[in-house]
Amino acid sequence: MRTISVQLCFRFLLACAALLSVLAPSTIAKPKTQAAKIEIGAKGFRPSVIKLRRGVPARVTFLRTTDATCAKEIVLPDFGIRRALPLNEAVVVSFTPKKKGALTFVCGMNMLRGQLIVR
Repeated sequence: MRTISVQLCFRFLLACAALLSVLAPSTIAKPKTQAAKIEIGAKGFRPSVIKLRRGVPARVTFLRTTDATCAKEIVLPDFGIRRALPLNEAVVVSFTPKKKGALTFVCGMNMLRGQLIVR
């Protein structure tokens, strides 16, 4: 009788371990937000391309470090976002990319461009 109890207990533990191994990859915590920083200088956006994951909220910080640029405003047309970029003040833009592909961000005059690559 005791041998049967030990065997049942062992089988139960094996079943639990198997269940955990199946569930574990999906329960690994993914980042709740993704972040990027873009500096706007005399040569434009640096970096000019950032990669983001689809469906994960993004926080992109823009910092304009020169007055010798037309990029006094940032526009993300695909998200309906337009923000002023005060000199030497970080501006955080938050959004959630919902579709894969290349999306554009531009200065307020549509002269300087950058890309958000969503995977």
